[in-house]
Parts: sequence; C-alpha cells; structure tokens
Amino acid sequence: MNADQTSYYEPTIWPEGVIARYLTVGGAHVDITHQMNTLTPPEPYATLATCTACPATSEHNHHRLVWGLTSQYEEHHPDLADRDAREWAQAHAEKCRAMPRPEVTQ
Repeated sequence: MNADQTSYYEPTIWPEGVIARYLTVGGAHVDITHQMNTLTPPEPYATLATCTACPATSEHNHHRLVWGLTSQYEEHHPDLADRDAREWAQAHAEKCRAMPRPEVTQ
C-alpha cells in the first residue's frame, strides 16, 4: 500500500472463542461467542453478541420452550440462537459510533 492510500480496516487476530465479528461504524467490533457453563459441558447454552466499544450485549438462549397440548418441554436450537445473535450484531454494528479504546503502550 502506498503512503497516500488509507486503509479503513486492518484485519486483526480474533480473540479465542469468537465465531463471528461485525465491524461497527465507529471502528470497534461486535463479537459473537458461545457461552458455556459448568453444569452442561461441553454443550454451550447461549450465543452472546458483545460490542467491544460500548456496554451493549445481547444473549440468545439455545433452549426454546415448546408448548404442547398437555405439557411443555425444551428443545435445543443453537442455530436459531446464532441467527438471532447475528441479526442483533448486524443491527448494532450499523448504528454504534463508540470508538474502540486504544491499546496502552509503554
């Protein structure tokens, strides 16, 4: 790249566990990860979308409550949770103007 050309996006190494990343208007990222807990390893229980510049987050549970005629039960749908998290992340990235915090150098 020549000195007179400007790069608007410089790829970085994604943090461990990030399965998708969206670039915000302000230059930060919205990272999507699977949330694990100690009660049900190794299966994740939720998909989490987190903005790296502002406090906005959105958690999408992998289990959906299904109502039958006489009972209710839970079904595991990680693909639906991932889809919902990606939709939220895209919408947030399109409007978030918060700038990422610069790295501290010494």
